[in-house]
Amino acid sequence: MANIAPPRSQRAFVILNPVAGQGAAAAVRQALAEAFSNSGEGAEAPYTIHETAPGEAIATRVREAAEQEGYDLIVAGGGDGTVSAVANGLVGSETPLGILPLGTANVLARELGIPIDLKGACQLLAGAHTVTAIDAMKVEDQCYFTQVGVGIDAMMIRDTDRESKRRFGRTAYLWTAFTRLLGFQPRRFLIESDGQSVRSRASQVVVANSGILGQPPFRWGPDIRPDDGRVDVCIVRARSFWNYVTLSWHVVLGQHKQDANVRYLTAQQHVVIATTKRPLPVQADGEIIGETPVTVTVVPHALHVIVPRTAGSDQ
Repeated sequence: MANIAPPRSQRAFVILNPVAGQGAAAAVRQALAEAFSNSGEGAEAPYTIHETAPGEAIATRVREAAEQEGYDLIVAGGGDGTVSAVANGLVGSETPLGILPLGTANVLARELGIPIDLKGACQLLAGAHTVTAIDAMKVEDQCYFTQVGVGIDAMMIRDTDRESKRRFGRTAYLWTAFTRLLGFQPRRFLIESDGQSVRSRASQVVVANSGILGQPPFRWGPDIRPDDGRVDVCIVRARSFWNYVTLSWHVVLGQHKQDANVRYLTAQQHVVIATTKRPLPVQADGEIIGETPVTVTVVPHALHVIVPRTAGSDQ
């Protein structure tokens, strides 16, 4: 990923989802206090914590903090849905986003190499880091940063309840996906990628800006990057149990393109996904956002994110 010089952050505005999967508000407060403890005894904390409320316009609050209140770092504490909501307030801005991955999947944090443990993520914000610019996928007036999916993944997200996620973590998603696969018949899709039209029967169509599939090393496909100015469209055409076994084996080996049950397209501008019969649910960044048809617009280098320094970084 192309790193850019990070500004020296003086004040951080932390937006915390208090009901996120693995992070109690008290634990987040303690981890932040420990990470920023060198600010000096009696000194004002270099961050402010704001806990979200149901129905709150998070992107609007983010813009107020960055543009009107002088915060030069915005931090999202929550799962991929919270990160997405916070990031929408920073699209096109020079203000960087920090991530405290507190959700179930934490796809974007894993993709960017951000520590998944709370202590490590807080230490990254307070210590040595750099900033990278990543692309976004715009659906109507909202931007998303990992994947937009139609099919089994959207059904899995729609049908996995919060209590199951809290108790069983990613295993809850896997169980729901397995139960939805039983008896599922591939649907007819019409997909348009930068003007190229494809008709296909598929059980899953994913527009991927991030390649992580649940947890490394599993990925939607090879060479999927969030900073390359394009998205990858993955069409999964598996129909039988053995199709899925073969596909899973190729995924483990990183040989996605050798599997006849997967087809890939790329787009630098637009992707349109439609179903020829009844609509299917659409998920984006782990949240259900509607039904097909859906149009995805690529927004290159839309968001600046704090990430660990790489070996080649000069920061």
